[in-house]
Amino acid sequence: MIPYLSLPNLFKWPGLALILFGYLYGSAYSYNPDDVTHLGGLIIQASIMAGYIMVAAAREKSEDEWIRHIRLTSLQWSVFLYILLRLSFKCAAFFTTDPSLLPHWQINTLLMFYIALFYYQMYIKDGITKLWGGSRNEK
Repeated sequence: MIPYLSLPNLFKWPGLALILFGYLYGSAYSYNPDDVTHLGGLIIQASIMAGYIMVAAAREKSEDEWIRHIRLTSLQWSVFLYILLRLSFKCAAFFTTDPSLLPHWQINTLLMFYIALFYYQMYIKDGITKLWGGSRNEK
């Protein structure tokens, strides 16, 4: 048996609550959340990161091999997209000599890409395919 790193399905809702708490607290926070001298910034970043990890690692109600395949492809594409975007912004900053173009993204962006791609493939992709007439191989 191959072990898979995943959390029970019930971790999805506390994860969403942590993400929401982190962003709401961050919007009302008077200091820079990236400043390491204030405890509030650590609480904001830790809650958002923990929430994203809980949502990303939470199992579906019926976890099977196909869902594991979707998880793997979503993770691969999110890593590629994250690296491509960071590299593009760094190259643009280099060629324009404008340091304000440098990406200041955190690793949360990678988890956001992964979650968006995973849920797109799980729930939205088939609906869009059916909406536009299905696949061409059905005929």
